Amino acid sequence: MTDELPEIRKSHPFVMYDMMKDTPNGIRATLERMKDFDYGVLKSPLYFTGNGTAFHSAMVGAQILSSSSKEWHAIQAYELEKYHKPSGTVIAVSHTGKTKSTMDALKKAKEHASTVGITHYPDSPMAGTVDHPLVIGNSPDRSLCNTKTFFDNVFAVMKIAASYGVLEIDFTSLLDAVEASIKTLDEPIKDIAKKLTEVDDIFVLGAGPNYVIAREAAQKIKEATHIHAEGIELEEFNHGCTAVIDEHSLVIIIETPTVMERSQDIVRASREVGTRTLVINGDGEFSVRTPEIEEALSPVVNIVPLYYLAYYLAIQKGINPDYLRFEEEAYLKYDQVIFPPGAH
Repeated sequence: MTDELPEIRKSHPFVMYDMMKDTPNGIRATLERMKDFDYGVLKSPLYFTGNGTAFHSAMVGAQILSSSSKEWHAIQAYELEKYHKPSGTVIAVSHTGKTKSTMDALKKAKEHASTVGITHYPDSPMAGTVDHPLVIGNSPDRSLCNTKTFFDNVFAVMKIAASYGVLEIDFTSLLDAVEASIKTLDEPIKDIAKKLTEVDDIFVLGAGPNYVIAREAAQKIKEATHIHAEGIELEEFNHGCTAVIDEHSLVIIIETPTVMERSQDIVRASREVGTRTLVINGDGEFSVRTPEIEEALSPVVNIVPLYYLAYYLAIQKGINPDYLRFEEEAYLKYDQVIFPPGAH
């Protein structure tokens, strides 16, 4: 990642914004390339792995298998390498195809399992290591926040999961829902962000299939804005986190019919301590709506307003959302210690 830092822009639109707008094209290219993938190479059980956004995208795509009887696991790459002995097929996701712990997990997994690598770079270490490389998207993500990449990865993994689990997914309609969200939610979220300039802490709550999206949204908010953010399971938020919220906090809730009652309890309780609320598909101090789709698939559209929020909050704070603070030498050096050249 830090081997190829993005171009430095001084104002909106930053590269992250361009990548958001190009997301539907990346998804279309990914779906086209998935037509050539040999699904017959998949051996049960499936293990999905990666790090950060790559792992979150793997989880979003894989968790549709919860409605099937097929065996599957989603395990973060470092955990997979150090604490598991996978069999069947390991499906690893890495935008650059060189993320260190993902590559380490793959090399160890090859001793006992077949391997599939999902990446955007055909000449990457991953593509040259796995049994079945899968190069997706129409072009690499040029912002370090990797929002566009997230969607490419989700659709690739979801295609694999649907084939493995013999599940019927209307991918055209799902793409249409993502594209509609990208077109319609830009300005509403921009307006909301302007009213959140005093926020110091953000908590993103989700349950069921949207729990992983809460985690991904919190990661993007941290990366883009440098504001402290946590992604937490909706009910778990009520056990400890409420002691640290106040008038400078924002609670974001990803609401579905399944959790609506508990979601609204949290909205009402937050008013008691002066904490602001933003509810996706529900009623809070701020509210936005995404296209109506079944709950299992809803993370793919519910992440869109949260990505926009990360972007516009960064702009409100005068921060370049493309750089993860790497324009500051100390933070770039930290990353280079953790990920030596060629390892991220």
